[in-house]
Amino acid sequence: MLGGPKKACIVYGVTFFSPFTKILTNCITNCILIMIITKHAFKRMTERGLSPEMLSSMMKGHVVVKSSRNGSFIVIGRADGNFWTVLMGSDLYTVITVRRSHSDEESLWNLR
Repeated sequence: MLGGPKKACIVYGVTFFSPFTKILTNCITNCILIMIITKHAFKRMTERGLSPEMLSSMMKGHVVVKSSRNGSFIVIGRADGNFWTVLMGSDLYTVITVRRSHSDEESLWNLR
């Protein structure tokens, strides 16, 4: 593969790297969780110390989902004792970027 993986896919907490992730997600049935992680999101996760397994655990737990102006969604959750904000695509499968949550987002998570 030239330039490394374009996307990563988490299925049952196992990470698969493939340029054909969309084909993989269309072929899998009865999955608990499928996420398509863009190269940018994976780089940000690595920089910030959030592993794909931690992200998977966060998404299976208590999360708050807010819609964004551009049709994407903001998911706020907790993993390994830290609050994280994940920007998801409009399909709710594609992880666009990840960052630590702001204090107002933590407050919103605590309210729900």
